Amino acid sequence: MAANENRTDATVEVTAKRPFLSLDTWAVIFALLAGALIRAGVIKHIPW
Repeated sequence: MAANENRTDATVEVTAKRPFLSLDTWAVIFALLAGALIRAGVIKHIPW
């Protein structure tokens, strides 16, 4: 067995693409944006 066999497996895991922003980050951005719009009066009524 050559040492290169194990290295190719490790590089595949490292080079895997991650999403630009996680779902949690998008949820926080959306909540902050919604809060700012409500506070500024752009959104005046929320039908709960």
